[in-house]
Amino acid sequence: MNSLTPTQRDRGLERLRRLTVGATAGALVAVVGVGYVAAASYAGKSSATASATAANTTTSTTTSTDSSSSSTDSSNSLQQAPQVPTTGSSGSGTVTSGGS
Repeated sequence: MNSLTPTQRDRGLERLRRLTVGATAGALVAVVGVGYVAAASYAGKSSATASATAANTTTSTTTSTDSSSSSTDSSNSLQQAPQVPTTGSSGSGTVTSGGS
């Protein structure tokens, strides 16, 4: 097998570096693109829907009193998260691990 000259080795390493940088830049562009498409496909609730939901939800007001101030603030109160439905399963499942 022929060994490479220092000039050929340096050219090969430079080519490998360019390929690595190009692949990294391409992957970054792909991740940003997929993130943009995902964000665009699920935009969340609109302002009108969020306002209607907030108006229909009972919120509690909190009153805090300390030596420096007294305030009632309903805009920063926390709301309870909706309960996630649970799914049951019936029947018996078989799990097999390992073996030959």
